[in-house]
Amino acid sequence: MKAEPIVRYLDKTDITPCPYGNVRRIVTGGEGVSNIHVVSVVQGSDHFHKGYDEVYYFLSGNGTLILDSKTFPVRPGAVAVIPAGTVHSLMSASKDPLEFIIFGTPPM
Repeated sequence: MKAEPIVRYLDKTDITPCPYGNVRRIVTGGEGVSNIHVVSVVQGSDHFHKGYDEVYYFLSGNGTLILDSKTFPVRPGAVAVIPAGTVHSLMSASKDPLEFIIFGTPPM
């Protein structure tokens, strides 16, 4: 069965608070071919996803991304590919949040 096309807008998406910032889930829950979330956080704790891969595209802020104990600097324009099962976390280099888009496949 062919999926229906989707057009969504960031400014029409609810902001959901999370422990260190917020997330806007533009497309999620199996609606499309990917989860698409815009995240704004100062840090994120170690975690992994069993069932899907993620790609982070950084829009603003500077900080550190840790992938399976390897540390990478991140800044606007950085892209991180995070395969399922990879333990990851991040932290802003200042009090200003990191803002990034998460593309998760397959959708949750």
